[in-house]
Amino acid sequence: METYPKEQKEREELQSVLSSGLLAKSPNLEKLLRYICEKYWEGKADQLKEYNLGVEALGRPTDFDPASSAIVRVEVHRLREKLKRYYENGGIDHRIVINLQPGHYAPQFIWREEGANALESPETTRVPALFAELPSVAGRGEEISLAPARYGRRVPSTRFLVAMGAVLAAIVLGFLALRQWESVQHLAPELSAKPPTLPITEGELPHVCIISGYLKKNYIDRSGNTWQGDTYFAGGEVVQNPDRFIARTSDPTLFETCRQGEFSYNIPIKPGNYELWLYFVETTYGPGTLLGGGETSRLFVVQVNGRILLNFFDVFADAGGNFIADVRVFKDITPAPDGRVHIRFLRQTGDPFVDAIKLVPVPRGETLPVRLVAQDDSYTDHRGRLWSPDVYFRGGRMVLRRSPVSGTTDPGLFEGERYGNFDYAIPAAPGKYSVTLYFSERYFGPGKPGGGGVGSRVFNVVCNDDVVLRDFDIFKEAHGADRALVETFHDLEANAQGKLAIRFQPVVNYPLIDAIEVVNEPSGGTKR
Repeated sequence: METYPKEQKEREELQSVLSSGLLAKSPNLEKLLRYICEKYWEGKADQLKEYNLGVEALGRPTDFDPASSAIVRVEVHRLREKLKRYYENGGIDHRIVINLQPGHYAPQFIWREEGANALESPETTRVPALFAELPSVAGRGEEISLAPARYGRRVPSTRFLVAMGAVLAAIVLGFLALRQWESVQHLAPELSAKPPTLPITEGELPHVCIISGYLKKNYIDRSGNTWQGDTYFAGGEVVQNPDRFIARTSDPTLFETCRQGEFSYNIPIKPGNYELWLYFVETTYGPGTLLGGGETSRLFVVQVNGRILLNFFDVFADAGGNFIADVRVFKDITPAPDGRVHIRFLRQTGDPFVDAIKLVPVPRGETLPVRLVAQDDSYTDHRGRLWSPDVYFRGGRMVLRRSPVSGTTDPGLFEGERYGNFDYAIPAAPGKYSVTLYFSERYFGPGKPGGGGVGSRVFNVVCNDDVVLRDFDIFKEAHGADRALVETFHDLEANAQGKLAIRFQPVVNYPLIDAIEVVNEPSGGTKR
């Protein structure tokens, strides 16, 4: 068998991935994959830093700040997931697998063998998928030596079956022990594990994302943001929330644990101005719980650096019920003189709690834009702005529409839609906002599955009880199907619960939405 240099084989695998169409609709991901592979082959894997990836691979300006923008982490996460799905489906028989380990930017080229026709590999065997969580190696050519892994249809040996049986038994016993451990956390807080030690010097944190009560080191959400385990707290106890469906979230992990009691978080952070996000879900009181109750069953205070942000706070009332994610946002948060943000949770009626905390740097007086697409994956538009997967909704269904859309530079925004009788509760700090809604009619019209045309779909859109669109007909306003339609409304304010509550009310057939953008306005505009 003719032997090829391993780099040539790796380059052929990269070309195979690129020509498969996997990244055809994701030019940013294609650039990113090419870039990290070239750096790897050049022996410059140590240069694969977040700043370099942002500027050189994703075209960010030279003043790009990874601390205030998660674009690199998000795009690497998207690329990792796409590669994983590719090698589980169309690329399942490939002898080389391109792998991106969580927390690392250097690619791994994993060589697999197939029976007698296995590829000849160098002195060491590349790490098979089974060991994909092993730490990556900093430089090119420094691979982990393992016994050659065999793939293909082979009859397992008795020794192998015995070993696998022992592994499975250990997994089962570990799982049972874990469940037993979880079941006593709310009864015996003294058994809670210590918070993980972070590899960051106090006072140097550029931003913070903490899942309260979470005892693992990290969690990556659907938008690619990295959340760390519970840390910087004083007092309280860990509580495991019931395994129930949580409305208005696409990341239930953020709400599966909480810290409860009277407690505080004392978070060291860089000097500057921040936006604070607090995450809650009521799972103790209300219908379907052992204690019953509902509104007024739990009231508490939230203070930041001695200033009261929430008083007589009732998560059940704020969210509109139990098992509904409730997110509150506050702007212009700055560290105290000791370089920390001190967040206190004080009892009024029942124990206070929090599920997650986020502090993100923003200019004073401003808030982070919220951009959502009615899709399972995030989307990066032609201007490099990130749109998060669908969240904050209740009701309706999501569907993908593949027919091309005209009249837009970002047809990817219109590939998915939420339809039905639904609403969104989008967190917003006090202030004025512009809300932009993106529509396209993909179901009704000549030659479409629903037929018809004008008058086939009519609905209202209400924002905080103000009707912003009445008897709205996408087909009529866009002058046909498969055409992008964008409507913007200015001078909208958050309601008393800190939300922009956007309801889509049916008149004839179901309303729909493709994407939503919420941007803080420093001054009022014209309200439609």
